[in-house]
Amino acid sequence: MKIAKTRVVFDRHKKATKKVAASVYIEVSYDRVRNFYNTGIKVCAHQFKDGKVINCGQMAEYQDRINDMRNTIENYINDKMKAKESFSLDNLKKFMDGRVFGAKDSFLRFMLARIYERPIAESTRCAHISVYNTLKHWGRIRQFSDITEANLKLWDDLSHHNAQKAKSVWNYHKILKIYCREAKRFGHIKDNPYDYMKFKRDNSPGHRFITMEEIEKIKSLELTEKALVDARLCFLFQCYTSLSYADMQRFDIGSVRTVDGKMRLRSQRVKTNEMYNITLMKAAVNLLEECGFVLPIQDLHFYNRNLQAIQFRAGITTHLTSHVGRHTFATSIALKHKMPIEVLQKVMGHESIRTTQVYAKVLQESVDAEFDRLDDII
Repeated sequence: MKIAKTRVVFDRHKKATKKVAASVYIEVSYDRVRNFYNTGIKVCAHQFKDGKVINCGQMAEYQDRINDMRNTIENYINDKMKAKESFSLDNLKKFMDGRVFGAKDSFLRFMLARIYERPIAESTRCAHISVYNTLKHWGRIRQFSDITEANLKLWDDLSHHNAQKAKSVWNYHKILKIYCREAKRFGHIKDNPYDYMKFKRDNSPGHRFITMEEIEKIKSLELTEKALVDARLCFLFQCYTSLSYADMQRFDIGSVRTVDGKMRLRSQRVKTNEMYNITLMKAAVNLLEECGFVLPIQDLHFYNRNLQAIQFRAGITTHLTSHVGRHTFATSIALKHKMPIEVLQKVMGHESIRTTQVYAKVLQESVDAEFDRLDDII
């Protein structure tokens, strides 16, 4: 009797490295034919071993999803055998299509499944997992029946208690709202309280950035540790190009074209798929020459930690993270030197110009300077 077999498969196409992530699949083999089911999970080469995810902050959630998917398939196969019914890979595919694992009576499992199934950037996925973990530990919203007006008000209280920044408070609602909306769309709930409940968004202090003088402080630091030297190079590259961490991670000098004697890059943002168009200025080209045109990308957690060490040594008060480099380009380089907001939108790859206009709001230095000018006149 022929028996269908399953196994966990990672990096089918042999592309994974320490920097490049690859997908994890469930392979089902039957009668010399194999089908693959994508788990929606991507990890790097050092984060998968012996059929399990390792060395990853979300490894517990990742492994739960892999096990859930594989168990669902094996239970289907076993049920067919017990009932002495014919099995086929085509029927298994029909059974699996559109299936949300473990979502019959659990909002949390539905949310986790959708986090991995939705086509979002990995950085966004990590943010959604963070909110999922907070929701899981909180414990008041577990089942679909727990999605009530009273619980959402308590969730708002929790967000203000836990979050350190106004943006983080808003993210608690923004992310949960996505999956409440999807729960309604999939028919798991009839009413979504978010349809009529409004939570006021607190004023945000704006994007953090550093000045050109602070950039010079970072450049002049005497660093001996390779990890800090590499982190500094990548951060300065972000300052001079506006690239986010995810886009810098994907940067390939082979994609750069020389036009009118300048090195220009036109590509899509990893996060939004919006096109961006940048020119590598001399300062950025010098950095690429320094590293042999291969950026020394570090894991985001260690990169941000190294940036904080650089911040301390340079005597900078602004909390340095990867995104500060991107904000610095927009604010201290582009807008301060009169780049039109419409042009900056194309550089940054923003879908809406309103997103770009946020950077203009943080130029308090320019506002002060204008008042000083008027004071001299009047």
